[in-house]
Amino acid sequence: MNHLTIQTAGIENLPYLRKLISHSVRQLQRDYYAPPQIHAALELITGLEDLILAGSLLVAVVDGEIVGCGGWKIDLSVSGSAEIRSFFVNPHFARNGVATTILSACETACRRLGVRRLYLSATLSGEQFYTKRGFSERERYQQHLSTGDDFELVRMTKNIERAENFA
Repeated sequence: MNHLTIQTAGIENLPYLRKLISHSVRQLQRDYYAPPQIHAALELITGLEDLILAGSLLVAVVDGEIVGCGGWKIDLSVSGSAEIRSFFVNPHFARNGVATTILSACETACRRLGVRRLYLSATLSGEQFYTKRGFSERERYQQHLSTGDDFELVRMTKNIERAENFA
């Protein structure tokens, strides 16, 4: 893989990100969910515009092409917490460190903002990735979809060090 850079997503990236997400979900989740579940679960992916406007959606770029994205949302209801959101990778770049690089950048940004606890809802296809990066399962649950199908997700958390512990 050529040189990977991490950038803050801009609103102009939104149409491409939507295509990337659809492609990623349809390919990388097919061993874990049935096609109707995957199609309907795309409706659960919301808030991209909010993350972009907050400056908290990052994109991984290789040779001018966005190959992955991921971000965070500060939880205003729980001091020192943030939700990790919208992690997707182009299937051609999967398992090459793209998501790990984005997650590391998100964690660094969250530390600087005083966040000490991260949480997320992982798909079954992402569960192992997050576990390897220090997240722990809190519970499994079924998200009801508009089609009547259920979509299994895993709530996970991770405590992170304070920013001053990282020089």
